[in-house]
Amino acid sequence: MEQALQQLAGNLSRHATHNDITGIWPVSSLAELGSVGAWQWVIPVEYGGRGLDQVQLTQAYEAVAAGCLTTLLILTQRDRACELIADGANDALKAELLPRLARNDLLATVGISQVTTSRQGARPALVAAAEGDDFVLNGVMPWVTSAASSDVIVTAALLSDGRQLLAAVDARAPGVTIDKPMDLMALQASLTSEVHCRNVRVPRAHVIRGPAANALSSGMTIRPHVVAAAGVGLAGSMATFILAHAGSANGALRTLAEEISHRCDAMRERLYRITQQAAARSAARAGTTEPGDEPAEANDEKTDLRIAVNDLLVRVAAAALVYGKGTGFLRQMPVQRLVREAMFFLVWSASTDVRAGTVARLLEAPTPEVRSLSID
Repeated sequence: MEQALQQLAGNLSRHATHNDITGIWPVSSLAELGSVGAWQWVIPVEYGGRGLDQVQLTQAYEAVAAGCLTTLLILTQRDRACELIADGANDALKAELLPRLARNDLLATVGISQVTTSRQGARPALVAAAEGDDFVLNGVMPWVTSAASSDVIVTAALLSDGRQLLAAVDARAPGVTIDKPMDLMALQASLTSEVHCRNVRVPRAHVIRGPAANALSSGMTIRPHVVAAAGVGLAGSMATFILAHAGSANGALRTLAEEISHRCDAMRERLYRITQQAAARSAARAGTTEPGDEPAEANDEKTDLRIAVNDLLVRVAAAALVYGKGTGFLRQMPVQRLVREAMFFLVWSASTDVRAGTVARLLEAPTPEVRSLSID
């Protein structure tokens, strides 16, 4: 991790437990992001950003997660909104929003879990209907991080004919109601809420993609390497805590602390190997007319990485509590926050494959054949 990112992680860590205890919007932590130009990381250069490549972005997310996972969640949801706008078909909307997002004049987030999570045949959570030159949204976005603090929510809805719509919604538009933040196990300061839409009008100028049969078919959720990078960053923080507390432990616990650190380092190496390979494949495809989808083996490798990171986090979290002893149960101590944050990865953008594989790994049991179609 380069020096600037190490310093960022350290600065964020000084705010992390305060953010967790108070549950207040983390203004100081977000200011730290601004001080290193984080708002430009994913914005294309032509719109005032830095357009970091996949490896650079993985390094950056690892550092932010190592410092404060709440800040990382807010950033990744904002960045995914920016990426969806940048990857969309509406050039005028890109020119309108992306420079302002790069300057941090606006905060964006995503509200797309209603289309990336199976509802088992139930009515779509958020529907759209064409009305003149606009679209009208009705329904709910069940999970929107930083909803009350955001200016723009990138969301997805289904039309009655099955076509799909991806749009940038004004978070303060008439008909938008943001519930009070959910009472979460961790990351309370992310202000994650349900957002309700009642006859919310979306101008056609704010449509990112669609209506189309496949407007939402791929690339909607947080990228798997993003979640894995965050997990590696958090695991590294717990390993640092464990090593710091192993000095007063007996010989066996000191030896085991070194083993934990070694396993976290090995997972980090695996993450970057897979990320570099994916970046190389992406660069190769960019110079051809071949389809842009990853080969099945590469997707399986990313799924296996997610499972391995989840498994590592649960085990290292338990170990951190052991090394923290009684103080690990004190609300004001960092270790209890790290332990709770590790549990978030068991539910964050986790496909059926990842969930089943994680449980199987924890039980040291064979993984059932549950490979599912996923748009992660």
